[in-house]
Amino acid sequence: MIHRVIILAVTLAACPASLFAQTRAADSVAIVKLVQQHVEAMRALRADQQRAIYAHDAVWINAFGRRIIGRDSIVAFLGRLYSDPGYSGSRIVREKSPEVFFIRRDVATVHEFHEREGQRLADGSVIARRTHTTFVVSKESGRWFIRYQHIADERQPAGQR
Repeated sequence: MIHRVIILAVTLAACPASLFAQTRAADSVAIVKLVQQHVEAMRALRADQQRAIYAHDAVWINAFGRRIIGRDSIVAFLGRLYSDPGYSGSRIVREKSPEVFFIRRDVATVHEFHEREGQRLADGSVIARRTHTTFVVSKESGRWFIRYQHIADERQPAGQR
């Protein structure tokens, strides 16, 4: 009987780590899918498909310094951006898999990188972009949401252009 109790105790002690690893792996997959859903909606120029991935009070900052707060405001801005011919005429030409870094079990940061060609700015210039996006995501009621998104473009120093 004592041997069974010891085996049960050892088994139960090992389970939390195993369950945590399984949960972490499942959460990593869910977070990568969340970012992929964001990228696919961006590629398809469908801001409406992004409504479900942002927290209601999310913060979004683009590479040009525009800061927007709230899911509805973010989706409205993205809808206008995606309908702009200067943006919709561009395309993603290269991307890397998102990298997930857990801060807590229910909070993670994600780095996403892609290159875009052919984006026309308001002044008429056409640019190629190497874009790094940092997401802070949180798990709420069993689902992952984007809470904070910051977009940054790589720039070459003025003397190296």
